[in-house]
Amino acid sequence: MNTTPIYHTEHIRQIEEYLLSLEPQPQLMELAGKTIADITVKVATDQTRSILVIAGPGNNGGDAYVAARHLKESNFNVTVVEPIKQDSGSPEKKNAIIKWKEIGGTTENIINDDQSYDVVIDGLFGIGLKRAISGAISKLIQRINNQRSKVISIDIPSGLNASTGDIMGSCIKADHTVTFLGYKVGLHTGQGPDYSGTVHFSDLTMSDHPRIENHGYLIGSDVLENVLAPREKSSHKGTYGQLAIIGGSEGMVGAALLSGRAALKLGAGRVFIGFLETNSDKPTIDWGQPELMLWDAMSLVSMGNITCIAIGPGLGNSDEAYKVLEKALVQPVPILLDADALNIIAEQPTLLGQIDKRSIPTIMTPHPGEASRLLGCSIEEIQTNRVQAALDISIKFNAEVVLKGVGSVCAFPEGNWFINTTGNPGMASAGMGDVLTGIIAALVTQGAYTHAAVLSGVHLHGLAADELAHNGLGPIGMTASETIERARKVFNGLRSKNHTSLT
Repeated sequence: MNTTPIYHTEHIRQIEEYLLSLEPQPQLMELAGKTIADITVKVATDQTRSILVIAGPGNNGGDAYVAARHLKESNFNVTVVEPIKQDSGSPEKKNAIIKWKEIGGTTENIINDDQSYDVVIDGLFGIGLKRAISGAISKLIQRINNQRSKVISIDIPSGLNASTGDIMGSCIKADHTVTFLGYKVGLHTGQGPDYSGTVHFSDLTMSDHPRIENHGYLIGSDVLENVLAPREKSSHKGTYGQLAIIGGSEGMVGAALLSGRAALKLGAGRVFIGFLETNSDKPTIDWGQPELMLWDAMSLVSMGNITCIAIGPGLGNSDEAYKVLEKALVQPVPILLDADALNIIAEQPTLLGQIDKRSIPTIMTPHPGEASRLLGCSIEEIQTNRVQAALDISIKFNAEVVLKGVGSVCAFPEGNWFINTTGNPGMASAGMGDVLTGIIAALVTQGAYTHAAVLSGVHLHGLAADELAHNGLGPIGMTASETIERARKVFNGLRSKNHTSLT
């Protein structure tokens, strides 16, 4: 699997320190400013004439001055505003200001109320912002956000925490973000994707630096290519495992059925669904997918030859649900815990000991609310540092974890973590988590390494939703059932293309 590192602020600082220690010292500010100018020209419309450049007090402000110079030399009408005046500044930034003045550039302190701009370049604050933005600068950011200009942020939108994706008081809402040296966590999870727009990355031709031990990566579509071995012609349904899905309490039957349908269409050999005995509306057959085999939950958990158990979708929190979960946890097969299974575990600390004793993989797929209950904290605390929350759950339960949401975070007990790059707001729809459970469980059932199944399932689920949206079937009105069909098509298409290229 190809891996693209993603960094917290302290790791980016380590890269910068190394590069600035080289002799001769690379011209990072000049390279960054020229890159910003080039991307501005690329994304601007043919009618773009006026550009407002906001230069902050740090090196982001220096990058902004370099970009302003290149754009002015390309005959754009460029206005530079530096709202926070200070005497100090790095030698590189001072040099950038001198070069700006040498070509006739001037700097204002405030934005002209009577002037409108086609493009605004945000070079106000970078990854070093340490406190919440307020007062006059917050009002300035709000004013920029209220304009109809196309906004391009340098390295990270001003006000976005580069390590967590949390908003620090106020934040520029960019259409594009041009980021350098390494991908930042904050651009890809939390509130980052809503504020970053399209992310453009440049290593400034400085990729040859010592490896930084950060343990974080972005998930790419290559994870899908080899998660499962090619199917042999002599294989049969038994070759691809038997999956037990436990859930679907009264009024929640659809949750378990969605998981089962997803698992069946993503390749599990046989899929059983176990409903609680006390459920008066449990079906005897799924007429929409009659290949699914419907059982009593406790009998199914006790059945031999089960390859994987997924428990939780629509399970409820009754005494019977607790007993079924308790029995499932001692089965010697991989288990995926979702939805109400997670809520029961959060309420019943005695189950933690059973999870700790498991030597076979445990997968947990909480949304932020479930994660908050597992860790005994608020949802806000989960969302302000999603990577750390996923790692904390993984370590506490010795489990492979998917913290769902925009930029889903996958964390593993050894400390590695991944952020997903697929998905869209159309996935804010009932049943999407149930489908994800079925997809991941199907891959495990077919023999996939559980780490690979987690990463592949999360990425495939989002990729299917992205294709639906691209084809006009979302984001509004996208359904979980539609993502099942599209995920099957996408997965088969990618694997067919990959295996054909190898023959």
